[in-house]
Amino acid sequence: MAEYFGSKVEDIFNTMPERFLPEGVKGVDVVIGYDITGEGGGKWFITIKDATLKVEKVDALPKCSVTINTDAEGFVGGALGKIDTGEAFSSGRLKVAGDVTALLNVLPKAFTPFKPVVRAKAIVESMPERFRADKAEGQNLKIGYDLSGPEGGAWTVVIKDQTCTLKEGLDADATVTMRMSAETFVGLNTGKIDPGAAFGGGQVKIDGDMMAAGATAKLFSKFVADGGEEKKGEELISLKFLPKIRQRFASGTHLGMWFHGLKNKIIYSSKCPVCGRTQIPPREVCAVCRVRCPEFVEVGPKATVTMIDTAYYASPDPLTGHVRQTPYAALFMVMDGSTPGESFSHELNPKDIDRIKPGMRVRPVWNEVRTGGFGDLLYFEIDD
Repeated sequence: MAEYFGSKVEDIFNTMPERFLPEGVKGVDVVIGYDITGEGGGKWFITIKDATLKVEKVDALPKCSVTINTDAEGFVGGALGKIDTGEAFSSGRLKVAGDVTALLNVLPKAFTPFKPVVRAKAIVESMPERFRADKAEGQNLKIGYDLSGPEGGAWTVVIKDQTCTLKEGLDADATVTMRMSAETFVGLNTGKIDPGAAFGGGQVKIDGDMMAAGATAKLFSKFVADGGEEKKGEELISLKFLPKIRQRFASGTHLGMWFHGLKNKIIYSSKCPVCGRTQIPPREVCAVCRVRCPEFVEVGPKATVTMIDTAYYASPDPLTGHVRQTPYAALFMVMDGSTPGESFSHELNPKDIDRIKPGMRVRPVWNEVRTGGFGDLLYFEIDD
């Protein structure tokens, strides 16, 4: 069907229910007919009664309170403000029969202004304009879009040597092909559909390189309807640093004893006066007997490994954004002198990750400069 100014006649009528303003037509009882000639035209009539709306397309108009006659281009252009309605009326391009006063009084209050309907084709055809060459260095991709439905089609976006071209049809050697309905494609690009829900719910199917599909988000600027510019939020100027508060906090006797020991290359635990179990790091109360543990005993410094937890993916530190090098391993071990089953956890020297096994003996590696803090004990290593 023919488009005028990027829109179709039927778009205006199809969007009337969502643009309808019931509060603006209370007490109104009117039937408005539209006889639109030319390609893409037709006959429609709308009924407004008891603050409700009914829109119908017919072969012949019934008796109407007022009838509007114009051509398809003039109708769309008038709805979008591209064609002056007053000039169209005075020149005879727009004709009105019936209660003109009812028309002028009702329509402005009955609907919000019509805005062009976003089509999948328009989004795809805008991709070369929205291409961000500065983000495509070293990229050599063919991205296929297979969009089903009446507004769908097939296209291939070719990215090579920091340039972007668009071809109709799907290339057989596409790096990745994304298949979905045209409606889903439009919803994703206009922010009406959540990408996670669309991909997770099976609305989007991907054939080929998943990483290439994800790269499209950074290779193209956001699509904005009507050729407008993407709205930018208020500029945020930030300075990243770790806050240092010039204040000391009491950590308690037991934790203080633990750090005091680390400063002197000693590992302390607290000992329960009832069951005799050791707790490392020292805690004030025995978790089993629920009595205070005022006694401190020295354990280690060597230990026997019981379990290894190796990480191959590191999450960013929420405070600094720093991502640590992987892989890294945490050891669970029983210190010499500890009661059975009371394990202590600390990191392993990265160079020992390929060799470490449960049952091995390990020893601590201390910081040369110790201040009585977390950094005094660097990690454990295999005791060869």
